Amino acid sequence: QTCLIHFIKRHNKMITPRFELSQDDEFLFVSIYAPFTNLENTEIFMDGRDFRFFSKPYYLRLHLPGEVEESEKAAGEYDADSTSFKVKCPKVKQGEHFEGLDMITKLLTPQGNTEVKDKIEELSGGQENNNNQDNLGDQDHHDVGEGDGELEEEEEELDWYFEQVVPESCPDLLTTDSTASYGYGFNSARTGVFKSLLDEYSQILDVIDPDSKTISERKLEQEEKETKDFSEDHYLCDLFEHSEIDSILNFKTSWENVELGEDSRTSRHPALAFNETEQQQMLQLPRKTFKLEERERVPVLCSLLDILYAERYDERMNLGEQCSESGWCIAKLSSTMSASANTKSLKRTVVSSIRRSLIYPLYRSWDLSIQVWKDVILLLKIGKVAVIKSLLKILKCFSETEGYHLFSQLYINDYLVWMQTVPDSHIDSLREALQVIIKGVSKSDVKLELDELEHAALLTIQEQQKDNTNIDALTSKMKDVGLDSDDDSSESDDSDDDDESSEESSSSDDSEDDHASESEATTSPPST
Repeated sequence: QTCLIHFIKRHNKMITPRFELSQDDEFLFVSIYAPFTNLENTEIFMDGRDFRFFSKPYYLRLHLPGEVEESEKAAGEYDADSTSFKVKCPKVKQGEHFEGLDMITKLLTPQGNTEVKDKIEELSGGQENNNNQDNLGDQDHHDVGEGDGELEEEEEELDWYFEQVVPESCPDLLTTDSTASYGYGFNSARTGVFKSLLDEYSQILDVIDPDSKTISERKLEQEEKETKDFSEDHYLCDLFEHSEIDSILNFKTSWENVELGEDSRTSRHPALAFNETEQQQMLQLPRKTFKLEERERVPVLCSLLDILYAERYDERMNLGEQCSESGWCIAKLSSTMSASANTKSLKRTVVSSIRRSLIYPLYRSWDLSIQVWKDVILLLKIGKVAVIKSLLKILKCFSETEGYHLFSQLYINDYLVWMQTVPDSHIDSLREALQVIIKGVSKSDVKLELDELEHAALLTIQEQQKDNTNIDALTSKMKDVGLDSDDDSSESDDSDDDDESSEESSSSDDSEDDHASESEATTSPPST
């Protein structure tokens, strides 16, 4: 209940799912149609006449005509085929028949008083008022005591009611004649999904209100946003400071370590076996088949490549490990999911994926973008088992990222079902065509002016290097000039020192001669 209250405070819009009730002598059966739910965040509560179901973005509270209890007999499951929850609620009184289970509006309406009761009474006559004063005092005292108990009870638990509206039509998967122009999802077969969901789901899209825009209008809005989001500084930084990108390029993906025989589809490599978790994921897939017309296969395969590219990029960038941002990264790189795009050209698919890989992820390198497409080619070469395993990884990432399970229900689940029926020849043909396209892709195709940007950056670097060279030469010349002047001054100083020393010696000799003469004059006897 605390989780429910917190959710109500955060959001002012939730969807009342379509539901049906049935019963037998022992159980009340509740079927809740919730195609876009996140199974890991589902809560079911039953107590007395109160039944509550919460699984974002759905909320259902029923006010039952009879009492149920949550006991060991209570059970619930999710039916992937009908995308519905099936809940068994044990009756308190076995054999009791619940009336009005088809009265949907009544079941959604809280039970209680329907009229406002006025608790203020007008007392006429002073004597009567005086006579009853003591009784009123006693009554007031009694009411206060009862009120305190009620307040304490209210403090223990608040019973929140959220307004529920009976859905006029199913706010889920709609297939109409307009899907050719407005559709998205697997084979562009769905419309009207996002407008019926919470506003927060618009945050995972690059296109505003995709239900109101045609496929071509969404594509135009997508490209305009990409051009605006492109960072020249980020691209150039990764271009010239590429030590981390080099390690990513040298990384060997899980499939590169698989040694395949002549026919990879018949080899029994352990990596081609589905583990227990993957088997459980596949068991939860809906039981249905897809029969695509010839004109529908190319767009479906192009969207598949777009999704696989995003998954391969995430694995290489994170060196084989998934991180908390993997769900965001995969959805963001795929224009099929983040922009509700539908491309009928293989080259446009390749170019679009490269373009987005140079705009949104952490590492933005042309060589890295091309290498990821080579990873996709290897994936197709191994076969559809490898493709299915990659899709199962995406399914796991989206289930762990809040809100992104919607992409699983629009795309991944159906692709997983369909891929199991795709002939190997179609995958081989797709791989061969992709190899040809990759060889002919150039930087000018992404329309981000990468060649001009790199050329301008190189010119700037050359100018800086030239300026640095001139500065170094000038500094060296100045040093040379400084050394010559120092030599001259030292030689001059030496000559001056020599002159001074010679003068000093000369004067010293003269003084010695004079001193000698004086001595002789003093010591010699007078002449006779």
